[in-house]
Amino acid sequence: MTDNQQENKEEKTIDEQDITDTHVNNPLSADELHQSLITNDKASVIQINKENSDVNIAEALNELSDEEANIFFSMVDDYDSLGEIFSYLSVETREYLCNNLPRKILTNVLINVPTDDLADFVEDLTKSLRDKVLLALPAKRRATVVKLARFSDDTIGSIMTTDYLVVPPTDTIKTVFQKVKLLGNTLETVRTIFITDSNNIVLGIQNLEDLMFEDENKQISEVMQKDFPYISPIADKEEAIPICKEYDLAVLPVISRKGEMLGIITFDDVLDVIEEENTEDVLRQGGVAKMGTSYMKTKTFKLAQSYVIWLIILLVLNTFSAMIISSFERALMTLPILISFIPALADSCGDAGDQTTSSVTRGLATGEIKNKDFFKVAGKELLAGFLTALLVAVFNFGWVMMELNTPILNTTAEMEANLATYFGTTQNGFMIIAAIVSVSFLFGITFAKLFGVILPMFAKVIHIDPAFMSGPLIASLMDILTLLVYFGTAEAIINSIDPGLLTMAVGLI
Repeated sequence: MTDNQQENKEEKTIDEQDITDTHVNNPLSADELHQSLITNDKASVIQINKENSDVNIAEALNELSDEEANIFFSMVDDYDSLGEIFSYLSVETREYLCNNLPRKILTNVLINVPTDDLADFVEDLTKSLRDKVLLALPAKRRATVVKLARFSDDTIGSIMTTDYLVVPPTDTIKTVFQKVKLLGNTLETVRTIFITDSNNIVLGIQNLEDLMFEDENKQISEVMQKDFPYISPIADKEEAIPICKEYDLAVLPVISRKGEMLGIITFDDVLDVIEEENTEDVLRQGGVAKMGTSYMKTKTFKLAQSYVIWLIILLVLNTFSAMIISSFERALMTLPILISFIPALADSCGDAGDQTTSSVTRGLATGEIKNKDFFKVAGKELLAGFLTALLVAVFNFGWVMMELNTPILNTTAEMEANLATYFGTTQNGFMIIAAIVSVSFLFGITFAKLFGVILPMFAKVIHIDPAFMSGPLIASLMDILTLLVYFGTAEAIINSIDPGLLTMAVGLI
């Protein structure tokens, strides 16, 4: 065989391996599973279950009908796998299975569903279905699920699991490893071992990988960590994020005030919290009410309901803008050209406030900014806001003069004549208008930055999500503030030049 032939053969072998690897890594097709289910090919369904991950199977089942999911669960007898698959299915499909699976199969499936996922599912069921699900569980597991379901949705207790390994302090490391082998596949994780006394009081913890390097005849109390981070079951779910981040934790114990071991949350629970909170923050910043389900599974009416609530609130808020404009009609009647600058002024000040609100909200979410930092943050943003506003105001003065002296803005001969009458020359009038708008930018952006600190931090103090203060809400509030600043500045500047001008101009009109 020549070198070229050998090289081609090796390339072919590599290419074939790449194709094979790609084929193996391809996710399960819903159509493939559908064909096996409608032809009642049990052997094929069982094979599919063996060859694919629980997540991939759940994703395929979510694309199929609830009836087909019911057939799948009736055919497969690998209940460890079915329990995991169940936890990834849509709520509607899970409810259908609970209503239609035979009692024995349902019990075997639910026994293998992670405790925290099962508690979350049970909490939102109707009373009749909740009772049916709980009665299908063994008494001990039922009590655990009921206990977890009692915690509020936004607390650590609602996401913790009780599937962890607890050992007494007198166990040797050899005994601990024996328990890991015996119980490990039934638990959420064995990465961290918890040591408790006879009253379930936590004495210490120890990572499994660290035990591998210890003498197996030592008692675990000799090597356990007595100082470790933990969290309360009634703490807000978000509070787990900075703790896990700071200590680089894969498992965080949940402990009562008395020191009792109640449960654990794992890094995947924290990732779920991060995703959930980020989704809620994005929706709130966009003025969308919480929908409770994913976008694609949200009904049209529910979607419209999530939109309309904030739009009505903002509509009511914008009424104040109309009231302010009507209150300053003298200034508008004197210089109607001022109306042309309202959109740019309102948008710029709203954006300035939103910049600060977004930064402060994020700082509050990550724990970087505390309530005690209010004056420090407010002072920093006030100074930064003033410098920003000063630069924008200087630029705006030249920009407005350019707009007024070019066809960008339509200045009629009548308007220019009135400006000459009021202020001596048309150019003097243009400069007055540019000064009004620029001074309004100076105060408007400065105040917007200050309010951008006050609103989210005040929301945090009264236990409202600071994200509510971003997006449309801060923009509407800034519109009101900007109009007050704008027309107040206009009247102040005009009156400083000629105290009787506003009254005289209205009289002329």
